[in-house]
Amino acid sequence: MKSLSFNLLLFWHGLFAGSYIVAFLTDDALGMHIAAGWFVIGLGAFRLLIALLAPERSCWSLPLPSPVLVKAFKRQWAARDAGIVLERNLFIVASGLIVLMGAVLASLSGYLPGDDLHEGIANLSLAVVLGHVAFILLSQGLKKIKALASPAPAKPLPNRPTSSSTPI
Repeated sequence: MKSLSFNLLLFWHGLFAGSYIVAFLTDDALGMHIAAGWFVIGLGAFRLLIALLAPERSCWSLPLPSPVLVKAFKRQWAARDAGIVLERNLFIVASGLIVLMGAVLASLSGYLPGDDLHEGIANLSLAVVLGHVAFILLSQGLKKIKALASPAPAKPLPNRPTSSSTPI
């Protein structure tokens, strides 16, 4: 069972992704587009505030690439180790931070004069979002493949009498 904190983080992800999608798709409905953009800004600010207050081991902590994570990533990369995509790695951490920054910057750039900069940043942020989703899907898919390929642990069947306990 997952913790309440993790479930709330998943809920935050859903709100953030939903707001981003609504903002991206409602360019013609300006009121909805602006409201969704403000929601993206608010959710981004909320996430950063909570990340600064959360303990380091919390799922809400800011996932900054630590020296340990960078060293492990370099070691796995040099060894061409498949484990590089099976756990929380540098690609996922960095792309998540870039998604957060890109979406908030895209939203904020809507208040600058001219639409070209806003549209350019929004399109670039979409590419980053898709890359982040691809990294996560690849990681999860490889975890499933690894789990299917590994042998099941041997467990004795419950309530099955052993040979020494049966009377002759």
